[in-house]
Amino acid sequence: MKQKPKLIRRTAVFSSLVVVTAVALAQAAIPSKLSGRWSTPDGAGSQAISVAIDAATSKGTLTVWSNIPDCNIREAPITVTAAGDKLTFKVDSSWSNSCRADVSVEISKKPGSDEYEGELRQGGPAGARFPVLRVKMSP
Repeated sequence: MKQKPKLIRRTAVFSSLVVVTAVALAQAAIPSKLSGRWSTPDGAGSQAISVAIDAATSKGTLTVWSNIPDCNIREAPITVTAAGDKLTFKVDSSWSNSCRADVSVEISKKPGSDEYEGELRQGGPAGARFPVLRVKMSP
């Protein structure tokens, strides 16, 4: 009977190490910075996009440049979610500008590459919807 507490303790310690290792690996998989370009569905418009990510807090900032200066997104606060090779950046709901609101970016890592591809979705004032933009980014 005296060995059961030791076994329970060892199992608890081992389980804790597995959880800590899994969290560390997940954080290591998320790059601290990504940058690239967004483009319109027809390819007519394109501009720069970047994110800075703190994997330990799952927070960061998003910058999206626009051809219309009032529509730029400059260092908007984001929440980062990772699921496998997919990253989602959701801009804090308190943030908006005269052109954009409800902004999120969802990208997936291309197999065998450091590049990510996906899309930026955004709303606008009074519920106006803007087109989904294509996004390509890399560390």
